[in-house]
Parts: sequence; structure tokens; C-alpha cells
Amino acid sequence: MKKILQGIAFSLLTCLTVQAQEFKESVEVLSKKAVKGYLYDISSDETGKSLVTYKMKMDKKGDQVEYEQYSFDKDLKFLGSADTQEKKEMKPDTEAMSFVAYVGGSTSFDVLSMKLKLQKLVVQKEWVHEKQAYKTKKVISRENIKPKNEDGKVYLGYASYESSRPNEPDLFVLAKAESKDKGQADIFRVVLFNTDMEIKETILELQGSHSLVFCTQLTSDDVVAVFAPNATGPDPSKYVYFKFDIRGKMLGRTEFKSPATALLITSAYEKDGSMYFFGTSTKSTECFNQVFNEYAPIYNPGYTEGGNNKLDFKWQKSLEEKMDNFHILKFSDNKLASASTTPVADFKSKFRPAVGDKGATPYKGRRFLVQSFVVTANEDYLIAGQLMGSVNLGTGNKVDSYEDVVCFHFDKTGALKAQYGLGKLNNDKKSEIFDMFQNFYLSPDGKSAYWEVMEVKGVKGYEGFLEAYYGVPSFYPLYYPRIGKIDLSNATVGAFKTMGDGKYFLKRNFLRQQDATENSVTYFGHDDDFKNLWVGKMLMP
Repeated sequence: MKKILQGIAFSLLTCLTVQAQEFKESVEVLSKKAVKGYLYDISSDETGKSLVTYKMKMDKKGDQVEYEQYSFDKDLKFLGSADTQEKKEMKPDTEAMSFVAYVGGSTSFDVLSMKLKLQKLVVQKEWVHEKQAYKTKKVISRENIKPKNEDGKVYLGYASYESSRPNEPDLFVLAKAESKDKGQADIFRVVLFNTDMEIKETILELQGSHSLVFCTQLTSDDVVAVFAPNATGPDPSKYVYFKFDIRGKMLGRTEFKSPATALLITSAYEKDGSMYFFGTSTKSTECFNQVFNEYAPIYNPGYTEGGNNKLDFKWQKSLEEKMDNFHILKFSDNKLASASTTPVADFKSKFRPAVGDKGATPYKGRRFLVQSFVVTANEDYLIAGQLMGSVNLGTGNKVDSYEDVVCFHFDKTGALKAQYGLGKLNNDKKSEIFDMFQNFYLSPDGKSAYWEVMEVKGVKGYEGFLEAYYGVPSFYPLYYPRIGKIDLSNATVGAFKTMGDGKYFLKRNFLRQQDATENSVTYFGHDDDFKNLWVGKMLMP
């Protein structure tokens, strides 16, 4: 009877409409055993019912795993809870081998070096039933390797990528080696290392001396890279674009005219078979290497200046410059399909803050992190991110900070239609060290986009069991959704709805559920002390 009364007292069901968006929220008290467990899974059945499953604290000696499942109908009405069990799945320990690529080292002699090093790791893994996955139990062996090319020259490492597929330890490395002939430019190459320590390299077709502008690995595991000619080249805007698969096979190469002689690319997305790069530039007409520094994100275990290595640190410093232009490059079939230039001065006249918002400001050319990108039905581009800076938490070292929210709206030619503004709710240091998650959901009629911003509240404490067990508090993020509707034809954004009322939060690995049939998104979170389950739904007609 007491639990029934508590459930009635704590259950909420609200339905709000903001510019035709419908929001529903519900809160349900968790049982004592669910509070001691953790949120394990969310799912839905054919009727649209949401099922929220908690895994109970396990008896290590027992062979059963207990769950408690809470169910809600499509309107978020609580339908009840039920207990279930299953036999604990056990798997034997296993060994796995992998490679780690890095540059420099942790001694004063080589900390600034860009010489490529490899580490061959053999680890023992144990099965963790709670996570349904293997985790590393211990390192069995660790072997350091200094690879050299056929001329005996040491490789200089720039970036490395691994396959996302299990049991494929081969390593893809983008490197450079000094030319044997000092009259020739140093040559970039793709270097592959396999489990037998066989080295396979492919020299990149680059005429003359070049700098690496940007490279990244795509969700498909493919790797893309952009190079710019150095001062010795005849045309400083004649850039080169490459695409490889993770095994080093070249999928495409094209020379193209960059919209700026010194183009600082900072992010890339692959959408519907096309490749998009976003970047900025100053008014300079000099070559890339005369204005900026090379991109080199490969890890250095001994470097502590804020970058992954000395080259990366210099590249990061380039990002602090105030930029004059914003660029979008689109590649289709590995060929440049379009390249646009938008003066930063134009953003002020196209600035559109959310209704009722007073905390946002126009973009002024500062560094920002792209967090979401979408192409609409009429091929407009929406780009969302955050301005970046640095903050000192009192530890002596500065860390990246994530500041103002940025959202750009371009048409398919790359012409700026609007910048949408939204002020942050939490600007304290412990909140700004965590980036927000942002996302776009398109309406069925193609006329609107729902802009989802996961507001961050930074807290200090124990994020998980291990931190609490060892008594090691830290800063960690809690999230709650803020959602506004963008009218794509009129290039305006309405008022934002903050869900959870500042009392209910989603953790770092938050779960959400999309329903394409009713075009909705459902969120699952808790209050501060984890005693109440919060469910919120946004419907997007």
C-alpha cells in the first residue's frame, strides 16, 4: 500500500505544446533493489510500449542474474513492473594481440621527437557478464618496436587508425620518411603493420613538398586525408584529396582548387556517399605551411603541453587565431563537387537567436567543435557545435572548455541562410569541461528540423562503482535535453523546451529511443540520488 501511495505521489504526467511540438514526461519510484542495481537496457514492443530494464546487484557465487523491468505505454502511463531471471553466461579468459602507434616518448631525450614507434601488446581478457563483453584483465607482454623503411630511415608518425572489426589487429599509419636525396622532398606514405610484423608501405602521389592539412577515420573504417603544397609549389591552392580503406587500398585521389591558399580544416562528415569538410581561413594569400601548422594527431605518451605531440600542439595554437572566412567542401565520387566561402562578417546580419533567448551571440571566427551535421530534404546543410577555449581547474594544467552553442544553416550552394543562437544554462568551469551532444531530427514534410541540445551539468563525485569503491572522486557530466524547432523555409528557430525540469538527468552513456512510426524520441534518466526513474518523450509532427 505504501509503494502504491508513493507511486501516486511521485508519478507525473505532463503534456506541453511548444510550436506544435508535444512533450510528455513521467516519473516513477524505483524499488529498493533497482536503486542498488543499474539501468541495463531499454527496448520497445510492437505496440510502442517502452520497457526499461534494471539489472540487480549480482551474487558472484550464484548462477542466476536478476532483472526488474518497468513498462510504460505510448503516452508514458506507467503499466507496472515485473521481475525476471536468466542463467549467468560465463566465458573463458582469452588472449588478444593489438598494436599501438605513437611518437616521441616519456624521456627528456625523445619527448619532442616525431619518430614513429610501435608497441605490440598481448593481453589477457576476462568475460564481464554485466557488460556482456570482455575486458582486459592483465598485460601479458609489451614489446617496443622502432620501424624503419627500406632506406633505413626512421618513420615520422602523423596519424594511426585501427579496424573497428574484432580480431583484426593490423594498423594503418600515415607517416613520412626523410628522403635519401636531400634535394628531394620528404615523402608521405601509408604504412601497414600486421601481426607478423611485416611492413607494407604505399608512397602517396604528391608532386613536390606537401603538408598534411587534415585526416580522419570514417564510421566505415575508411580514412580520408587532405594535403596542401608547401611554398616551393607553383600553385598554393592546388590541394590533394585521398581516400583509403583500412587495409591501405587507395579508393580515390583527386587534385582540387582550395577556396583558400591556407585552408584550416577542422572536421569532416560522410553523408549519403558524399564527403563534407568544414574549415576556416584568414585573409592571408600565403601557403598553408606559412600560415598554419601540420595536422598530426598521433599520440605521444610523454608530451603534456595540451596537444598529442609537438606538431599537434602547434596546430592547436593555429586554431586560436581569429578567422575571416568559413568554408564547406563537398566531394562526390571522390571529386570536388562544390566549395563555398562565407565571410565571418556575414554571420552577424544572419544571426537568429531562439525565441526568448538572450545569452547567444553571433559567430566571430573563433575555433569551434562540430558536433552534428545533417543534409535536409532540399539539400540545405545544418551544422551544430560549440566554441572552444581552455580553462584551469586549479590543477596547474589547462584543459579544453566547450562554450557557446553554434548552429549554422547553409543552402545547397553553401550560401549562409542563418546562424541560430542558443545560450548555455550552465557556464561554471566544471560544466564547461564537457562537450554537449547535439543532434537534428527532420520532420516528415521536410519543412522543419528539431534541434536537440544536451545541456551539461558538471558535478563532482563518484560517477561509477569503481570510483566509489576506490574513493576517487572526479568531475563527471549529467545531461538533460533542450529542444527547439527550426523553420527551414523561414530560417527561424522557436523557443526551446527544457526537459526534466532541472531535477532529472541522463548520464554520460545515456539511452534514448526513436520511433519512426510516430516520429518521436524518448529519453530515460534519473534524479540525483537515483531513486526515481524519469521518462520524457518529444513528438515531432
